[in-house]
Amino acid sequence: MGGRFWAASSVGLALLLGGCSTLIGAYHNVEGGAISQNRQPPPGMDLPYPNLADVPPAPQPGPAPASQQAQITAQAHGGVSAPSPGALAGLTLPAGVPPVPNVPGISIPATPTPSPGLNTATAPAPAPPPPPPAPPVAIGFVPGKALLTFNENKKVTDVALSRGDANVIAGGFGEGSLTLALARARRLADALTAAGVPAGNIRLVASQAGSGGFVQLVY
Repeated sequence: MGGRFWAASSVGLALLLGGCSTLIGAYHNVEGGAISQNRQPPPGMDLPYPNLADVPPAPQPGPAPASQQAQITAQAHGGVSAPSPGALAGLTLPAGVPPVPNVPGISIPATPTPSPGLNTATAPAPAPPPPPPAPPVAIGFVPGKALLTFNENKKVTDVALSRGDANVIAGGFGEGSLTLALARARRLADALTAAGVPAGNIRLVASQAGSGGFVQLVY
């Protein structure tokens, strides 16, 4: 009795499991979508098996930076070598300026034209440096006085007539007296003014040491 029960139970369980599998498959077919499709083959299945002979060799490592620097240093110290005579054989230099190519729609002016708005005037030449001062002309006075003789006055007039645009220094020495030195400088200035030198172009200097006076052109 018990054996028949277990046998019947086993048969029923097998039918139940078979029925469940059939039901699940039927449900998947009705549902559709990716779950009902067949599994896709893995990529590369249709490719031939790789051949090791087709694999390219590994790249060789380049020279170390130190060796590259050594090569550059050697080239720098060696300089540029002159070309061999064979390399220069057959080379000729043009005799003149090559002609302008005739390209339709393009014209090249014979002389460059200045751009509008640019000042093409040449810069003025720098002014020449002024000439050095002329040597002083010694003028004698009457001892102890600020009086000029005819000949000494003529020296002052000659300097005034040859000055051009230069200024004139009138200097007096006072034989130990600054007052006499100033008086002699003023006397020379008066003689220059009488000869046509403007007062603004005359500079007075005086020293109590020494004797006489002088006039000098300065530029």
